[in-house]
Amino acid sequence: MKHIFIINPRAGKEKENISVRVRSFIATRPDLEALVFTTEYSGHETILVGRLCHIFEDETIRLYICGGSGTLCRAVSGIPNLAMVEIAFFPCGMTNDILKVFEGEEEPFRNLSALVSGTPMYLDLFDFGYGKALNFVSTGYDAKVSSDVNSMARFSIVGSKLPYYAAIIRNTVSVRHSMYTINIDGQDFSGRKTMISAMNGIVYGGSFSPFKKASPVNAKMRILMYDAASMFSVVKHLNDFRRGDLEKIGPSIVTIDGSELHVQAPEGKKTMYFTADGESYDMKEHHNEYTLRVMPAALKFVLPSGVVLKEQCREDGEGE
Repeated sequence: MKHIFIINPRAGKEKENISVRVRSFIATRPDLEALVFTTEYSGHETILVGRLCHIFEDETIRLYICGGSGTLCRAVSGIPNLAMVEIAFFPCGMTNDILKVFEGEEEPFRNLSALVSGTPMYLDLFDFGYGKALNFVSTGYDAKVSSDVNSMARFSIVGSKLPYYAAIIRNTVSVRHSMYTINIDGQDFSGRKTMISAMNGIVYGGSFSPFKKASPVNAKMRILMYDAASMFSVVKHLNDFRRGDLEKIGPSIVTIDGSELHVQAPEGKKTMYFTADGESYDMKEHHNEYTLRVMPAALKFVLPSGVVLKEQCREDGEGE
């Protein structure tokens, strides 16, 4: 097996130099004969992974992705043959939310020795046509927050959390909703919506957990549709949404499990976005639509010894 570390030096909020830490560990493990690459710009992960998979196409590769949710998303999107690649995630980003489905969450994955000796389990993936995601894909309110976070984070000198909170406030006081064409497994759910979200996990944005139960191993996504909402309604129910107390919000939120979701946004001057694991996409660049499909048990995801899925995230767990 070929061990390859890919480091995003711009990820996260730690003062520690992640590249130094990873390279220091590798120096203690010459038996791995590991290769190390540092990304130079956002999106470099996708290109780098594609090239490495081509070079080592005749052997199994274990990629150690050192970064956050976006780094992981971009890296996985570059894999041409998922059957030949294992993914180990060393979390050092602003959010590392797919790990919230596991007991112990992020902490066990920060042990590089445990990652190296870990074994893979199969997780479902989201495929949205020109990329892949592990945790969530969202259109509307969440996507605009994500776009603003990515823009403000480039200029933030006071930490990584401030841009996220500022984006939430900004979009909460100017809530937008639009008419969407929505199809889930052949059923029509079209209408005016504030948000359409699909989740494999139970947390996104670091702390939002609208679904108390969701599974990355049941070949289904949990889909949430929030009808057109006023600023007052969003502010009033923000903490209910964050905690997954959706029944307190009432009938304006509809949830359903599905395997395929098609979303089409209206044509117009207004820029529409969707986000995949925090990565922002301008829908105008993709004909104002996307189709999201679950790829069952597609990703070999490395778990440190003893790490298991939380009870509410297991395949036999029922929805809310």
